Amino acid sequence: MRNIIRVIAAVPLFALAASATDWPKYETFLGYSFVRFNPNSGFIPSFNANGGYGQFQYNVNRWFSGVVDAGAVSKGVLNGLDISSTVASVTAGPRFTYHNHSRFTPFAHILFGGAFSSASVPVVGGILPPGVILPPTGAITARLTTSDSGFAMFVGGGLDIKLHKHIAFRPIGADYYLARANSLLTGNTSNRNNFRYTAGINFMFGAQ
Repeated sequence: MRNIIRVIAAVPLFALAASATDWPKYETFLGYSFVRFNPNSGFIPSFNANGGYGQFQYNVNRWFSGVVDAGAVSKGVLNGLDISSTVASVTAGPRFTYHNHSRFTPFAHILFGGAFSSASVPVVGGILPPGVILPPTGAITARLTTSDSGFAMFVGGGLDIKLHKHIAFRPIGADYYLARANSLLTGNTSNRNNFRYTAGINFMFGAQ
């Protein structure tokens, strides 16, 4: 009888021990990013940009965590013109993750922060101050650069596929990417409704 009672009393302890080891305390994601930008401008058409993003995730418990997301994408040619543009962002916010006993771990999040964009175009001229000698090409080449910063928000989620206790492959991360920025032509502030896709490797540490 005493042995039966001991077994019954031990069952919750075994269950607690099992459930305490199937989710990590920290996660770090590194991967590729594709962004479809919609500038809402007749002068600048919608365009695609490529780059990379990283995330650090602290899991408060099995379901809830805090995430910091940072990265940048760039575009070398815009609408057939030599216009080089880069957009970087840093955001943070809550993430809800379904940690379970399978290899598949879906998640959803909402992140807030800021975005910084810059663009440059080549400018060629031959006007020189007195006493300055022209280079062999007969002209000076430079780039005209402009930049802006504003609010950024990501709303979306993705799926991790566990390959090892400490490594997971993320085949898809999809986000609605809201950027609020000033127009380079009019100076008016407007919302830019964009889309972001990410894929890469997620590293997990400190199983709880």
